Amino acid sequence: MALFPRTPRATRLPGDVVSRMERFGRFEFDPVGTDIDASDVWGELQAPYLPFAQSDPQGFARALADAVLPAGGFALFGAARTVWNLVGSDFTSPAYDAVRMAALEFFRANGVPSNRLSAADWQFWQQNSAEPWLVGRPRPTPEEVRIPALAPGELRQLARITEASDSNVVYVTAAPEGRFVTVVDAPTSDTDPTRARFEWTSADTLHDLYTRIGEVFQTPVHWVADELRPFIPLPPSRL
Repeated sequence: MALFPRTPRATRLPGDVVSRMERFGRFEFDPVGTDIDASDVWGELQAPYLPFAQSDPQGFARALADAVLPAGGFALFGAARTVWNLVGSDFTSPAYDAVRMAALEFFRANGVPSNRLSAADWQFWQQNSAEPWLVGRPRPTPEEVRIPALAPGELRQLARITEASDSNVVYVTAAPEGRFVTVVDAPTSDTDPTRARFEWTSADTLHDLYTRIGEVFQTPVHWVADELRPFIPLPPSRL
């Protein structure tokens, strides 16, 4: 039984639409972490649906919903992103909204932090759900954690974002005016691997600075110093 009323145009979807949407969802969520060749994405996972999507947007959304809602997982996100790409960011329908909300529920159930969502998806969640996204542990008090004092001129490593050799690395140091600042060591640009350092954020105390870093990270990155770990509110995502 179809989850949404079908139209004859629903037969335009290929039989392997779920697996294609699953692949596209994984690519959209983490293009670097997948083995999908970016040059193949449009031709294999998007372009075949363009005639159906543009000729009958409502029917296309219903057909995709019928296919991916029972399957779940990354196919939900792939379908939601496909409608967004091929029909338009301002498109809405009960079928599309159901798929989009199911995709977000899938991420939430697997501990994906809100900073992994697009601004549009985050707004959609806030407008359509009264539930909090994820509830992490409370901010530790100064009495609960001990942060070793920084030595004069010390540049202390706090985190390494990924395991890649060119990963961004986060340090903390004391600024001349008495504040504390984070310094990020990173490649100069996507095309220039030469590394450079820049200041990221600052605070009057190390406790406040570590709190800000934890709120931005939300979940642990590849490597986190023990003194920073209590300030990261959520466990690692399962995706």
